[in-house]
Amino acid sequence: MKSAAVGLAVLFSVFLATGRAPGETLLLTQGGQITGEIQNPNEVPRKTYVVKTPEGAVVTLDHAQVKQVVRQRPAEAEYEKTHARYPDTVEGQWELAEWCRERNLQAQRKVHLQRLLELDPNHKQARLALGYTWKDGRWTTQEALMKARGLELYKGRWLTPQEIEVLEEKQKQQKAEKEWIRTIEVWRSWLDTDRGRIAREKILEIKDPAAVLGLARALEASGDSPKARVLFAKALAGLGTPEAKRKLASCALLDPDEDVRATCLDYLKKVKDTKLVEFFVARLQEKNVNTINRAAVALKEMEDKSAIGPLIDALVTLHKRKVPNPAAGQVNPMFGSGPGGGGSGLSGGAPKYLTRRERSENRSVLEALAALTGVNYGFNVEAWRSWYAAQRSREAVEARRGS
Repeated sequence: MKSAAVGLAVLFSVFLATGRAPGETLLLTQGGQITGEIQNPNEVPRKTYVVKTPEGAVVTLDHAQVKQVVRQRPAEAEYEKTHARYPDTVEGQWELAEWCRERNLQAQRKVHLQRLLELDPNHKQARLALGYTWKDGRWTTQEALMKARGLELYKGRWLTPQEIEVLEEKQKQQKAEKEWIRTIEVWRSWLDTDRGRIAREKILEIKDPAAVLGLARALEASGDSPKARVLFAKALAGLGTPEAKRKLASCALLDPDEDVRATCLDYLKKVKDTKLVEFFVARLQEKNVNTINRAAVALKEMEDKSAIGPLIDALVTLHKRKVPNPAAGQVNPMFGSGPGGGGSGLSGGAPKYLTRRERSENRSVLEALAALTGVNYGFNVEAWRSWYAAQRSREAVEARRGS
């Protein structure tokens, strides 16, 4: 009797662990569920479900009351018929746990492994199967080890509380950014309607740093009018975060409209940020001539003399450009079309385009140099370098004297 009682206890534990019992589980439309055997499985059309519960009660449900019927897998049904045959002993529970493992019944297996440890707390195989480790003369779980190290299980990973805090803050930030993207997109759609004034006011009132991404996307939208892009640039400037500054700096180089670029620069030159100077200096090394010259315009506005050396290097640049090949398509005299000739007489193997290296004298770079230095050597790069070397030497001497 004792063995039978324990078997029933184990079966009940399985039901709790898996949320399942013999037969089917009916999920109800109003919430909750009923588990048991459907007594009228072949009813067509379905009007009711007559369910016999494990306790022997019979319940009748209207078809509309049942949202879904979850049926047991074959292995689960086999388990219900089989598990009672195994004795409630160490050997019997281990065999049953292995039987469950072979059929991928993980929840049921765990129940029998735990029962096995009740019977034999030092059963090594059961301990290992449940994730225990032998450490410092006792069995302990990975969870206990990790918690002893100050780690917490977070979405399947063991992390420090600080790491969890960073992740949650990042998720919070991403959620706020998505909400701002949607909101700004709505206001952007109002700009050319009778709600335009309201939209402009709301956009300029934004103070949340999480709105940077949404404003930047609106600023980069090529379909908007320059007037609208100026509006989004002003809103970004009002935030003043490092990310907002970077977006404005990119716009100052890439926007096709001069007024939009000027709006960005008007703000950037006021903040005196060395990182922005570094950003524009790096753009002087781009292959695109327009980008180089726009970067020079920005550096002129920012009035930072640390840009003088890089500007001298960017004064005259060489660029590759594809040009039509005049030889392509010409008649080859060695292969005429007359008697004895062969082929079409065209130079079909010649490329249609040739790559040439062209010298570019960058006017905006020169203007920036002249503004920053107060001298002008035109496009004579060597003269500029000689002057700059003399200036740096003089400054070094003065610095030594001052010290």
